[in-house]
Amino acid sequence: MTTPQQPRQTLIDDMLAIRQWSQPPPSIDRAEVDSINVIFGDGANVIPTGIQASVVAHFRARITGGFLYEFDGITGSINVTIAKAQYSTGGPPTFTGITASSPLVISSARYGENLTLTGWTLDINRGDVLRFSVASVTSLHRVLCALRIRRLEP
Repeated sequence: MTTPQQPRQTLIDDMLAIRQWSQPPPSIDRAEVDSINVIFGDGANVIPTGIQASVVAHFRARITGGFLYEFDGITGSINVTIAKAQYSTGGPPTFTGITASSPLVISSARYGENLTLTGWTLDINRGDVLRFSVASVTSLHRVLCALRIRRLEP
């Protein structure tokens, strides 16, 4: 006799959860809240360590939360650090850590968040390059990294 399997969460459920992360805390006007999102991994192989993504911020902002979400149904662990540097055409940028001693982590789960941001550099300047690196990972094939931000300019 077989037992029915628990239904797998749908992509729509996952996207609704991601949308909820972008909702402002009660003290912040909804129009000021946005997010910076990057996805690591190909969905078939374990995510490699090292630099996984870089994005340029074309606006000033303040980070108000960080989230990691695995959406393929695999439980695992990952440790993500974020650094920033001012973009320059005159040579390689010098990156400084944003996440300090409290990186974003998923620990034997499918979701992780950091809302206290202890020790983080919270301000993003116009022209900053954000670099997302995986320090360690087990089992996970694809992860969304989302930074909830408060835009300080359009």
